[in-house]
This record gives sequence, C-alpha cells and structure tokens, in this order.
Amino acid sequence: MTEQPSQPTTQIGDPVEHPQYGRGRVTALFRNGEEWMVQFESGLRFRRPRTEFAGQQELISLAPTMSIPMPDSLPMSRTQFEARQLVEALRVGVAPAQHIQELTIGLVEERAILSAGITQAHQGGGGVLAVLGDYGYGKSHIVELTAQDALDRGFAVAAASLDLLELPAHRAFDVYAALMHNLRYPDGDERGLGVLLEKARGNGRLHEELRALAGVDDDPLAVALYALDNTSSSRQRRAWNNWISGGRKVKSMAKAAPKGVKFPSIYRVGQNARQIAYLLSGVSVLARLAGYSGLCLLIDEAESYSLLAKYQQPKAAQFFSAVIYAAQQERQSRISPDSFPQHRWRAYPLAYGDRQSLFFLFTVTRSDNRMPLESWLAPEQIIDLAPKHTPQEIGQFLQQVMLYHGQAYGYEPGERQGQIRRGAAEHLALGMRNDKLSIRGIVRLAVELYDLLYLHPEYDAATLLDELRGQMR
Repeated sequence: MTEQPSQPTTQIGDPVEHPQYGRGRVTALFRNGEEWMVQFESGLRFRRPRTEFAGQQELISLAPTMSIPMPDSLPMSRTQFEARQLVEALRVGVAPAQHIQELTIGLVEERAILSAGITQAHQGGGGVLAVLGDYGYGKSHIVELTAQDALDRGFAVAAASLDLLELPAHRAFDVYAALMHNLRYPDGDERGLGVLLEKARGNGRLHEELRALAGVDDDPLAVALYALDNTSSSRQRRAWNNWISGGRKVKSMAKAAPKGVKFPSIYRVGQNARQIAYLLSGVSVLARLAGYSGLCLLIDEAESYSLLAKYQQPKAAQFFSAVIYAAQQERQSRISPDSFPQHRWRAYPLAYGDRQSLFFLFTVTRSDNRMPLESWLAPEQIIDLAPKHTPQEIGQFLQQVMLYHGQAYGYEPGERQGQIRRGAAEHLALGMRNDKLSIRGIVRLAVELYDLLYLHPEYDAATLLDELRGQMR
C-alpha cells in the first residue's frame, strides 16, 4: 500500500481559502485540527471542517485508467466568481469587507461621528465610542466600516468578535490574545502583533523611548523587544512573539531573557483588567513610535454580555471600563482609576503616560441586561442605531445589488429588475419603520427579490411588488 502524503500543519493565524466564503485566517482549531474557526475577509466567522478548504482535501494517488473528458463549458471568469462570492455573502446578510463602502445603507451621521472619534484618538491621545442597536441592525457592519476607515488613516487595527462559548466577554486575557492575533496594518496583509514587534526590532532609539514612557519597571513590551533583539534563534523569537501576543511562557525563552529582570507575567486569571488595559495602551504607543497613527480596538460584543452568568458580568464590565479609561484617562470624569483593583502579584497603571493614540469602539445589543453604558460614557459617545433609513438610501443599495447579481449569474439586468429597484425601496423602508425588517433583513431580501426574477422569468415584477407591499404593512 502506498503511504498517503501528510497534510501540512495549519496553525492559528494562517491564511486559508474556502471555495464558497473566500479568503480568511484561522482563529481557532477544534477536534485535533479537523475543524477550524475562520474569520473571513468578507466579515463572516464560521467553524467549518478542515477538508472544505483549498488544499486540505484528503490526498490520494490513484492512476486513472482512462483520460478524463474536459467539460464543454469554460469556467466562470474571475469577475463573475468574485461577484458570486459577494452575492453569497449578501444572501446571509453580510456585506464583504472589500465592498463595505459601496454596500453601506445610509449611516451618514454615524460615519461622521466615527471619523471624528478616530481623529480625536490621533490628535488627543484616545477616544471611545459604543454602538447600541438591536440584533441585525448593522453593528458588525459599522465595526468593519470603522476598520477600513482607520486603516486608510494609518492606524493598526485589532478586532475581535465575542462569543459566549469560545470568547466570552469576562475573559480579558483571551480577548487580548484574540485582538493581538487579529492585528491588521495599513501597509501589508500580514496579521498579528509579531509584525509590529519585527518592525521595532533593532531600533535602539525606539526601545529607549518605549522604556521611558512605560509606567512600570520590566515592562512586558520592553522586555519582549529586548529579548527579540538579543537572540538569533528563530525558535526563541517565535516563543517571545507568541507570549506577548497572549500565549504561554516556555522554557526556550529563558536564554534570551534580560539578566536581572523578574519575568513580567501576563495574568490569565484574577484581577487582570488593569494589566490588560495597560498592555493595549502600550501597543498603541509602540504603534505610534513605529510610524503608525495609533491603535484602533474594535470589539463586536453582540449579545455576549447579556448572556453571561451574574458572577461573570462584573469581570466583563471591569475589562470594558478599564479599556475605556485607558483610552481617555483624565479626559473623562465618569470612571475612577481607583475602582480597578491591582492583581495580587503585581501593580500596574491603567495606561502609559504619553504618546498613545488608542481608539476603542465596541458594540452592544439592546436588552434589559446590557452593559451600563450610561455610567461609563457621555451621551454623544453612544451611537444609537435606529430604523431610519430612507427609500433613497435603500434604492442606492438595491442598484448595487442588481448590478452584482447580474455579474454573478451572467445576465444583463432589464426592465423587470429596474422595476424592482425603483419600486421595492419604499416598501423596504416601510418594513423597517414597522419593525418588520432589520438592516440584515433588507440585505437578504434584496438578493431574494433578484433571485426570484432570475429563476422565474415568467414572474411579473408588478405582482412581486404588490406581494412585498402587503408583507411590509
């Protein structure tokens, strides 16, 4: 029997490609690597079997006994394939990241507030905004919009989507690790804190500035940079990168550790909100020193907080409020630094003293058991998403979907599609006002309308509009 070729080992952070959902990066491994959690570039986040991804099918070596006939039809063009991927993402209510600007419905005021917040973070050292809304009303869409805006303006961007089972809000260390592994940069496609550390490696002036700005002796970031500069072993550098990014300390790190320095542990449990906020502030300082505009933190909370147990919610609230304080410090008066206890083993300030540019945006699902935003933030720092999109805004979105649907399925939109584009916008806006549709519902329904016309050429557009109007009343 011929030995089967082994599959290459896939690790967290590796780029992968799915035939339906497109490119993404592995964020977690399950069942001994047989299932992957992947954050796709489209904004989707799924747990899928390994064998669904390109290059991961089981390898077999069977010699064919006869030639394989070639299909008569040519494969679809790249443009059509990309349009098909886009439509499939819209079908589940998500606008792909690379088309986020053109597929945004309205949000003119909200985008102006977000832009001002990023500007404030760069010029004033920090800024915080919370996005409050019902499920399906575009909170995740705003997160990706903000990410694109921040990247365009030179920020490093770290984003995480919380999950009750895999990334709950009360585990500050795990949230920190997810943010550092998903760190993106405006000048390249590589991700992770290691990219920033590598850029800073060997820069003695930068290291001196970082140590001078740090609020403690043996600052974790400064110690990590020292170790990376003082080892030629790629294995040791990987270990140090992994540790400061939220991994575990391993024995191989000892050879590169500074002499006479007490190892600065990153605490996984206990009262660690203060230290995690301090580290995030430090990464923003390091980003500034390395030539970026700062650090943009984005946490899509969804309904995670409201579903936590009663004893878990205080720890989650402490983490979020600590990061809020770290971003604003004395520029706010609602949160006192004395309200955050120190860890039993070591004291940390909540932020670096100077040179930071930390912008923090997080989303909250509307519920009776949500985070206490009003005790942390001023009213103008809370973006309240409401169903107020106009027929004109929805009509512009329908126009874009119509064009992409035609590209995806190889047809030229005609009068029937034009009737839907012109007539459905008013009905969909009415559905939002009557609480029958969310933004996600509009996105899905837009694709379904064009699907019906494409699959059923005999379907009269006027009849379809009458049916839609009846459902939205």
